[in-house]
Amino acid sequence: MKRYFDFQCAKGHITEKYIDDSEKVIQCPHCGNDATRLIAAPRVNLEGITGDFPGASMAWERKRQDRINWERKTGRSDQWK
Repeated sequence: MKRYFDFQCAKGHITEKYIDDSEKVIQCPHCGNDATRLIAAPRVNLEGITGDFPGASMAWERKRQDRINWERKTGRSDQWK
């Protein structure tokens, strides 16, 4: 599978290239030296106040509210089953 990766050579040139996952070293287009693949930081989108993932936090709150509404409607709690 091909993806974009960042590479850096010994002289500090950084370049981006669309290559296969298996390639770890390319030739630097600026100086011709070998350039190795850099490890990129993962992109994480957290909610600003709680630090939770927005989708997970909203889903938990919705399920919790549905459970509370169900318990009020039926007058029972199956919490330990």
